Amino acid sequence: MPRLFYGWYVALAGAASNFLVLGLVMIGASVFVDPVREELGWSVSAIALGFSLRSFEQGLLAPVTGLVVDRLGARRMAFAGVAIVAAGLFCFGQSRELWHYYLASLLMSLGLSIGAGTAYPAAIMHWFEAKRGRAMGLLNSGNAAGWLVVPALALLIDAIGWRGAATAGAFAILAVGLGAALVVRDRPADVGASVDGAERGAEAPGQRTAGASGGGMGPREALGTPALYLLAIASAFAVAGLVTWTVFLVPHLRAVGFSLQEAALITGLYGPFQLVLRFAAGWFGDLLGRRRVFVASFAAQGAGLLIFANLSGDRLWLLPAYYLVYGFGHAAWLVLQMAIVADYFGVRRFATVRGLTSMLQMPITVAAPLAAGWSFDRTGSYRAVFTIYAAAALAGVVCMLLIRRPAWRDLPPPDAPS
Repeated sequence: MPRLFYGWYVALAGAASNFLVLGLVMIGASVFVDPVREELGWSVSAIALGFSLRSFEQGLLAPVTGLVVDRLGARRMAFAGVAIVAAGLFCFGQSRELWHYYLASLLMSLGLSIGAGTAYPAAIMHWFEAKRGRAMGLLNSGNAAGWLVVPALALLIDAIGWRGAATAGAFAILAVGLGAALVVRDRPADVGASVDGAERGAEAPGQRTAGASGGGMGPREALGTPALYLLAIASAFAVAGLVTWTVFLVPHLRAVGFSLQEAALITGLYGPFQLVLRFAAGWFGDLLGRRRVFVASFAAQGAGLLIFANLSGDRLWLLPAYYLVYGFGHAAWLVLQMAIVADYFGVRRFATVRGLTSMLQMPITVAAPLAAGWSFDRTGSYRAVFTIYAAAALAGVVCMLLIRRPAWRDLPPPDAPS
């Protein structure tokens, strides 16, 4: 039997690591909100500030972490990222004062930035070209499986408390994440392979990428293009809703009448939809054109947030539409956002350029969870906030339609006809 292209092992390793890292630190974060608030007496605004600090640090340091990944390689940063995330989650479990919690939030944010958020995607951009969307879909399927952690995490918190659950999660992340990092190789040449291996295929219509040649723009060139700023603004609109939804998903469901276990179950059932939709989004992106599917993701996120804002115990008939509409928008945006950066600007300095887009969108992503926490403290509801962020996601469609491909030409692949 033919050997499986090693790039798929890299994607699978990232999926395994991100399953626990994102499941416990990002997706599962909303399960911790109410138990922490009840034990320590902190306001929702104070807890939301921790998530805003994460966004601030990720945006501020994104170009630096991207540069480090480009210089030192994805393998080393995958090791460092998982160790720092585990340390941050362990510190969170020991928090007694707000500053302890904020320090833990900054540690987790740093680890996410250089590990799950940058190292694995950067490696995949170098390993794949024609099937870049499918590889990112496989990676993000592991991220999606993190939703299945939520019901188990809720049960664990009931059994041993939120502190014990955080500590146990930190050790689980270390065990799985370090094992996954051992599999990573920075580039195909490290194992004597070539980009896409024997699986090179035709590109999607109108889609030209630069993976094989390693060409593309540097950060200074990218900063001179309108495309970078429009992409950053559009992504900021999407991330504002996505971050707020991730943090306050369970609290919103509880505020409209669901119990903790019911909210955790609704959240956990979202995972199987994401497992299918994320791989499907990458597949359709490669076949139909990644830009087309990416633009559609903004419209779906806007419509999906409106559905979610109006979901309640007496409107359970909205649940399938929420899973499908918001689920598709969420999946397609996450899977294709980094592939779009590589398609527009090449892979030569992919992590650094991608970091620039994160830095540019930072003000909106920092303010988003703070605004949601402030609104809840005063109104007792998250509905108005989700409605506003739904409109913002729809505005992202306009920004994406204004983008024109930066005018640059990469070198052809070495095996291209002259």
